[in-house]
Amino acid sequence: MTFRLMPGTGLVLPANAGVLRFGMTEHAAQWTASTLADIRAGGWMCGAHWTFFFVHCDILVTAYACTACADQIMGHLIVERTERVPDRAADVPVAFGDFDLFGYPIHELTEVLDPSDRKLLLSADVNPQSTHYLSAVRLDACESDRRQVVSSGSGSGDGAR
Repeated sequence: MTFRLMPGTGLVLPANAGVLRFGMTEHAAQWTASTLADIRAGGWMCGAHWTFFFVHCDILVTAYACTACADQIMGHLIVERTERVPDRAADVPVAFGDFDLFGYPIHELTEVLDPSDRKLLLSADVNPQSTHYLSAVRLDACESDRRQVVSSGSGSGDGAR
């Protein structure tokens, strides 16, 4: 029962529910996610053609296609904790390689992650000494989006996000 981040590919869902792959149509992405949880579609997000989200245990996943995504295919995924400033591990692991990103405090992640992975996963506003846990991770594959492939929410321990 693990979410697995696959930069450039998408998000492997727990319980053999499938893979939310970048490049999927809205219908295909919703169909895949619906094997795991109830889908909430039609929410408004600035600059998005379409968006939907679902909650599994204490993990909220949002998928969307922005106005720059070619042919309105899925180009973005956000994986968040339902707690804004989490002070414990998530109920369901969110894996990146061999690490559970929501399973260890930020200061422990910064000690074990390779420097290039730290730069990829932790945004500039994250305090690397924080005893809180990451609150969000984002994957982007939109061709015109120049941001890094994966970035994190603050989870800095100061309550800001």
